[in-house]
Amino acid sequence: MRKNKIDIKYGSLFPWPFQLIAVLVFIAAVSLVTEKPALSILFMIAGVFIISGYEGTEIDIAAKTYKEYKSFFLIKTGNSVSYSGIEKIFINTSKTRQQLYTAHTTKSSIYENIEFNGFLKFDDGEKIQLLTRRNKKELIKALEKISALLQVSLEDNTGVEE
Repeated sequence: MRKNKIDIKYGSLFPWPFQLIAVLVFIAAVSLVTEKPALSILFMIAGVFIISGYEGTEIDIAAKTYKEYKSFFLIKTGNSVSYSGIEKIFINTSKTRQQLYTAHTTKSSIYENIEFNGFLKFDDGEKIQLLTRRNKKELIKALEKISALLQVSLEDNTGVEE
């Protein structure tokens, strides 16, 4: 964090299986660099591209702007939007459902989870999502730091006990 900027990293742009494949491709490319340098460099760049991809929000308190960005190779891209004021930070819940199929049978497993989502609400009513976690305590801990820096209140709208 710079003095007047708050950088909130939301998470990776690619799911963990893609990241695992990217790491394996990168390792294989490093081992082939002496035999096929051009192809090896191409695969290393592709691996680093996937591993380095993440998204987040950057808030500039002094300029009263925020930017929802996507980052590759540590280069952030996104448009800055100005705001007049921040009303609050609040927490809601959402239910996620994932259905996974096994490779050798036609059976599937369904996993349901409750996720806790942290949002930032501006004075004009616009809302942006800052963070999401499955553990409410972790989310509150992260959002308390942000609310202290922005000097706004943190509201829990979940109705779920910690």
